[in-house]
Amino acid sequence: ELNPNDHGAYAKWGEVLLELSMMKTGQEAVETITQSIAKLEKSLEIYPDNANALVVHASALNARAFLQHDSSVAQELFDKSKVNFQKALRLEPENQRYKELLDAMEKAPELHAQVVAQMQAQGGMPGASKGLEDGDWVYDYIGWGILIVGGITLIAVLNNQQAAEI
Repeated sequence: ELNPNDHGAYAKWGEVLLELSMMKTGQEAVETITQSIAKLEKSLEIYPDNANALVVHASALNARAFLQHDSSVAQELFDKSKVNFQKALRLEPENQRYKELLDAMEKAPELHAQVVAQMQAQGGMPGASKGLEDGDWVYDYIGWGILIVGGITLIAVLNNQQAAEI
């Protein structure tokens, strides 16, 4: 029987959507990350002290921030992400991976600024946008940022789950 208050199911659903978003590009990636964020927020609405859901939600916010052209909107997402990492660390202060993720989070706005500056400097490099709709080439560059941040976070979350099972 389905349980609409199963915070764990919403958290896992959001986590799977985040993983799936890493295989998508353009608007499809944005939509999948947005769905991930919504499921994770539902999980946290039901059980706000789920450290794993907080970390995955922070990662989803980071991924969404890297798809933002507007640096002020990206910064707002990074700030929300940082709050989640901090709360997860307060809930599990012995968790070294959460500390590492929070420390790595400090570099996210700078990385975003570098990606945006590089895109502006290259102005849509010839060949990179070939066959893509206007603006879609941006997702190629930002996708690498998501892949790096998301990959590191995913590995840390999976390692944390394995450590918890031992």
